[in-house]
Amino acid sequence: MSRLISPLALIAAGVAVLSGCAPTTSSPPAEGVSSARQCLFQDQVSSFRVRNDTIYLRGSGKSVFQLQAAGYCRDLENAMGLAFLPQDGLSRMCTGDWTMIVPSGATPPVTPCRVRVVKRLSDAEIAALPERDRP
Repeated sequence: MSRLISPLALIAAGVAVLSGCAPTTSSPPAEGVSSARQCLFQDQVSSFRVRNDTIYLRGSGKSVFQLQAAGYCRDLENAMGLAFLPQDGLSRMCTGDWTMIVPSGATPPVTPCRVRVVKRLSDAEIAALPERDRP
């Protein structure tokens, strides 16, 4: 016997999913960046740069996101590529979210690193990055 999902349950699930990109009030937005939570999809990442434990990702268009590693990530600075391990089955990463990455091209054993999406950089912040750090 199969059971139907009630329309109310579907609406509640939809609201829960959409609330993941709700505006935050923790800090004022950077100049040129909206106050809504900024997100990018993992398949939109076109390039990256690593400086110590900070990762800069280029998303669609001119967007650049800053990620911060939680602790030591083995061979992160020597990575030829990054693989993302989606959290909760989502391929979207928004500011404040945690996700796992695996640096590719690293020496075995390859271990995943936990990183947090810090923010989307404004145009001025991107321009202020040293050339070697700009994705």
